[in-house]
Amino acid sequence: MVIIVNSILQYYYEIIISANKINDNGYFSYNNHLFCFYEYRRNTNELEALNYLNKLMISRKISINQIIENIFHKPLTVHNNKNYVLILVNYEYQSNANLKFIPAFNDKKLDILKRNNWSYLWSIKIDYIEYQLKHIKNSYPLINDSVNYYIGMAENAISYFNTLNLTNEGLFIEHRRVNINNIYNPVELVIDYKIRDVAEYIKDNFINGKMSIYDIKNYINKLKISNIDYILLYTRMLYPSFYFDLYERIINEDVSEKEIEKIVNLSCDYEELLYEIYMVIRKKVNILGIDWINKKYM
Repeated sequence: MVIIVNSILQYYYEIIISANKINDNGYFSYNNHLFCFYEYRRNTNELEALNYLNKLMISRKISINQIIENIFHKPLTVHNNKNYVLILVNYEYQSNANLKFIPAFNDKKLDILKRNNWSYLWSIKIDYIEYQLKHIKNSYPLINDSVNYYIGMAENAISYFNTLNLTNEGLFIEHRRVNINNIYNPVELVIDYKIRDVAEYIKDNFINGKMSIYDIKNYINKLKISNIDYILLYTRMLYPSFYFDLYERIINEDVSEKEIEKIVNLSCDYEELLYEIYMVIRKKVNILGIDWINKKYM
């Protein structure tokens, strides 16, 4: 793979380096700069908008890494039916980096990146999984035994979201998912409500054992957000994105199904987290809880 990357860089970017200078994750140094060249797995129709957004952010001195166009002035490089992007790494992740609330630019060219219709997107996800399960359930017994529980949680989140009036809520530059590797990655950006990154950050850290319920309660108490943002936070916490993300990796990327056990084993802990988050938020704003969770932990 490294040799292939080396030849692509030479042809499409006129970057000539030794193959042994490129690590397995696609990082390499060139002219005293750090770059990352890796496979782009997102919808290719979105990349032009991501490139445009990237240029806007850089022009306004917003911290973000830079998409490098190839010699054909395109952000996407296609080789052997695979899609690639080259990123100039100006910012590396720092453990003390804070999530920033950056308002989205009011530009029609960026509409394709909007992800704020949660109810619609989550419903499509559930419909797709339910259709897919009819064909794969005998092949994935662990998923078959657990998936309906998480679909039920997602349906709770959808019902909750549908009660909210978000007509006047602004949109922000967020990430598809937040983890230590993609804070400054320009091809991971979306446009959504400001609380998306916060919720996904909490989920990722809790599921991976990096934050306890106590840590998360303190983190939420320190947030400076509006009442509706608190309610949106609870809504998004109800949606088990961590389960569905892993589900897709198991189905599409040959990840072992046993990986799902880690999440399933945390189901009661996550329910308790949801209850504790509800208790924190209800002290700040009038908020309805989920009956079956509240009854279980009150």
